[in-house]
Amino acid sequence: MFSTRTLWRAVLSATACVAAFATTAHAAEADAYPSKPITLVIPYSAGGSTDILGRLLAQKLGERMNVSVVVENKPGANGTIGVDRVAKSEPDGYTIVLGDVGGLAISPSLYPKLPYNPLKDLAPVSLVGRSPLVLTVGSKSPLNSLADLTAAAKANPGKLNYPSSGTGGPNHMGGALYALQAGVDVTHIPYKGSAPSVVSLVSGETDFGFLTAVTINSQLNAGNVRALAVAHSERLPAMPNVPTMHEAGLKNFVADAWFMAAVPAGTPQPIIDRLQKEIAAVLPEPDVTSKLDSVGVLPAGLSVKASQDFLASEIIKWRDVVHNAKITLE
Repeated sequence: MFSTRTLWRAVLSATACVAAFATTAHAAEADAYPSKPITLVIPYSAGGSTDILGRLLAQKLGERMNVSVVVENKPGANGTIGVDRVAKSEPDGYTIVLGDVGGLAISPSLYPKLPYNPLKDLAPVSLVGRSPLVLTVGSKSPLNSLADLTAAAKANPGKLNYPSSGTGGPNHMGGALYALQAGVDVTHIPYKGSAPSVVSLVSGETDFGFLTAVTINSQLNAGNVRALAVAHSERLPAMPNVPTMHEAGLKNFVADAWFMAAVPAGTPQPIIDRLQKEIAAVLPEPDVTSKLDSVGVLPAGLSVKASQDFLASEIIKWRDVVHNAKITLE
């Protein structure tokens, strides 16, 4: 008969063999990857900042990996429909989502029945880039600085308003974060998309807004809006004369509309590492940096671990804003 010690040795040996086999299988799978077209899901409509970045990324990854990378736009519900599509996909590295702060970090606090958990059902590959929100006013606005805005808001509680492309999106949350940190009462006005929110500033229908650089770029160049401050830790290369919110007087204020590549949880680690390596290699290419600069996106290319930590911290940050500002989708 087998002794207990002999039995345990047999179990441990079998377990080690299974683990070794799985490791070898994953390594072989990664060596053969990619062997067919990859789908990059963009959880927003064509033409927006996520779509612009996603199509550029798809082109460059396809060139580097010698494979077709097909863009699939899957818009709806603040990016959650597209993210859910990927979260429920086969974890083989052939379906990737370019999610953003809305679908990955804000929505978990807004949707009580969100069909996925970003930290459990997805595996971050890399934070691809950040598009800092820009405090913007119309060209005819009497507000010339962050200090002017805060003084006016405190003098007229609830009277000043700001637009967004929809409730729960980055523009909305940027304004909510500002109200909390500055201690002011301002009114949120949601629009159906980014374009009408910019038009509202140009026409004077709204008083100020936290919009991405790519959203305001054409109107800024035309002189129809003015940028008062950038909601980032550093100034934007595309707007070197515009101070950060911190420099303008609101300490440590950061609100980025960031973009992160992620795959379904359970995707073999060697494939995740390969994708992260390729993304990090693409971002410094001159034509890529030039395009990103023109639309106000700061390239990141964070490691897998750094991206995981970043996502976890952003979920906590925006959860607190949603809770403290009492934001709901009703």
